[in-house]
Amino acid sequence: MRKQLKKLTLNYDWDYLSSYKESFVRNFPDGKKINIPHTNVILPFNNFSMSDFQFISSYQKVFDIKKVKSKRYTLHFDGVMTYCEVYVNEQLVISHKGGYTAFSKDITSSLNNGENKIFVMVDSTERKDIPPQGNIVDYLSYGGIYREVYIIEHESNFIANAFIDVIADTIEIRMLINFKTKSSSVFTYNIYKENILIHSFEREYDLRNKINAHSVIDLEKWTLDNPVLYHLDILMDGKLSYTSRFAKRSIQINTKGFFLNKKHIKLIGLNRQQSFPYVGYAMPSNAQRKDADILKYELGVNVVRSSHYPPSKHFLDRCDEIGLLVFIEIPGYHYVGNQAWQEVAKENVNEMIYRDYNHPSIFIWGVRINGSLDYNNFYKATNKIAKELDPYRHTGGARNTKRSKLLEDVYTYNDFEHYGINKGLKKAKRVSKKNTPYLVTDYNGYMYPTKKFDDELHRINQSKRHLAVQNDSFGSERISGAIGSCMFDYNTTKDFGSGDMICYHGVLDMFRIPKFSASVFRSQNDDNPYIEVLSSLRIGEQESGLQKEVFVLTNADHIKFYINNNFIDYFYPSNRYPNLPHPPIIIDDFIGNLIKENEKYSEKDSNKIKKVFKVMMKCGMNIPLKSKISLRLFLFKNKIQFHDIEKLYSKYIARKGEKSTIYKFEAYKDNFLVETKIIGTSSLNDLYVEVDDETLKETDTYQTTRVVVKHLDEHLNILTYSNEVITIKIKGPLEIIGPSKLALIGGSTGFYLKTKQEIGEAKITISSNNFKDKKIKINVK
Repeated sequence: MRKQLKKLTLNYDWDYLSSYKESFVRNFPDGKKINIPHTNVILPFNNFSMSDFQFISSYQKVFDIKKVKSKRYTLHFDGVMTYCEVYVNEQLVISHKGGYTAFSKDITSSLNNGENKIFVMVDSTERKDIPPQGNIVDYLSYGGIYREVYIIEHESNFIANAFIDVIADTIEIRMLINFKTKSSSVFTYNIYKENILIHSFEREYDLRNKINAHSVIDLEKWTLDNPVLYHLDILMDGKLSYTSRFAKRSIQINTKGFFLNKKHIKLIGLNRQQSFPYVGYAMPSNAQRKDADILKYELGVNVVRSSHYPPSKHFLDRCDEIGLLVFIEIPGYHYVGNQAWQEVAKENVNEMIYRDYNHPSIFIWGVRINGSLDYNNFYKATNKIAKELDPYRHTGGARNTKRSKLLEDVYTYNDFEHYGINKGLKKAKRVSKKNTPYLVTDYNGYMYPTKKFDDELHRINQSKRHLAVQNDSFGSERISGAIGSCMFDYNTTKDFGSGDMICYHGVLDMFRIPKFSASVFRSQNDDNPYIEVLSSLRIGEQESGLQKEVFVLTNADHIKFYINNNFIDYFYPSNRYPNLPHPPIIIDDFIGNLIKENEKYSEKDSNKIKKVFKVMMKCGMNIPLKSKISLRLFLFKNKIQFHDIEKLYSKYIARKGEKSTIYKFEAYKDNFLVETKIIGTSSLNDLYVEVDDETLKETDTYQTTRVVVKHLDEHLNILTYSNEVITIKIKGPLEIIGPSKLALIGGSTGFYLKTKQEIGEAKITISSNNFKDKKIKINVK
């Protein structure tokens, strides 16, 4: 049985005040009881002020601990935004600049045996001496102690950290020792797979020397499909001192692309901010882990960029577990400040790698400020820090400029060249000076913001832009991959977004509900059959009422298309996007053989008028001369009038006057029907409720779950322009985050529920004016 380090979690029952005075360190006034993670203020969904969360606040935690004289105690903060000062029993023990990196402090000398008090002053203003601030930024930093707090008990000599690498068949362990007494110790290294001990070895080292342990071991490789993880426990003189997960895998990025364990993989992914509605960054472990699951299993991507800062350790843990690659980078956005600012950024590099070294999902360190110009001395220093800490991983840094000075290993470039009608990506050789490894780290985003409730053409065009970029990425051997903007919409500053404090750059909305463009990524993945039709097939969504074509995004081999159960034709992947693993299937025929089968005209004439109608679908009545001649010959030969043509057009194209029109798309893989999508007339509609977790279990802190409410027709398609208002009522051990009355946005919305240190069954009722109440139950353990 594996041992555990003794850990005291400090996430429950803090006192909070949205103000600060020096006297609070000694005498904390009556405050509000809160739990960590905590945001300093609950914000509206949109349309709020930047000043709402920019203030200095105070936190206090009173707790008991049984202090053992021979032990040492380190206090850990995983994230405090933006600057903080930490006092233990009224003694200042540490201050920290930067809200995106973790920090810790040995507090043994300040700690009492019995009752103790931690006070934290949190400055959440936009300080120009701390990255990413100093100029405009396109995301919010929010405020508060938004990641977990805990104390770890150690022996007098202990391992502060260990960097674990597996090179070929040798495990290498570089340890950082915090020692006070003995000059040597015996180290026992136990390696576990699924809690079963598979390898163990011992070494004795002088603690005053640099300690690198090695052992030959045969381990399975970590892959995207089979992400095998191991645990390393290190004992000093028989007592557990350090534990970490790790994996065996090799990464290579060169001019022929990206290779994992020498296997070529084209990277396709999205940038991810870490924000959530109402609470900003302050969400617990299961919400962070869920985002990784959505990326891997719902969007089907193989890489994520943590834009533009290190994410939660829980997000990275889940990426390790499910096989999702991560581009991680230091906090920043375009701006590089003075020398003091740069020193903080350099420390961010150190803190990022120190915390996250052993995550196999991380394949590259981003050591530049996103989108900044060349600051050669600064970036030589950041790259040097990374290479000294990690000699094995690649470094990069997202830049917006062509011909930038490359000090890192990979030319990582934000390619915002595509504007809808040109090539998706610039050629790598035109961007970088040399024939270097190359990765596109951002594209689209602000080039084409798209709301979930935009008109259909706008939503389709966002999808086409992603298709164009990914097509060019897959078509270039040198481009390792393309990571788009972005996973979901997010709150932003006044200088960006749509005037309501939201950047609508996502393929999902803020509640992680898909837009059309999400299907671009999901359709390139072969794990499960998939089909999405990028149209409601309503003439009111089409310019001049003309349905020119329909994009079907699917990983199937072909589509069988029906209208009102009449077979139209087989359709196959389009050659417009030849490089994609699964190009879209484009439906451009809504007639098939129906005119020939149902009317009196010859096969030749039926095909002629069908051809004219297809031109009309694209051009309206302003058809070219060739089509006009063909139409007149048809009229003459068949002795009919133009109003007869209008009737034919209305019957087979406009389909006006029909009791119902049903479009059916059957997706086939290896000649087997794998998925069916139906769109069309619906006489029924209702609210549908989906919940991420039917059971929640509180661990080191509270947990949350997401509930999604959709207004669907009888074919289970979202009614995009529904703004139905819902009211949420809860009985039992859960509470809602944000308001309890919501309007659907683009036919759907979501909300998060959180536990409140109670157990039992929670009953949630969702009511509206037009539909019967919807009820769900969630068990809390």
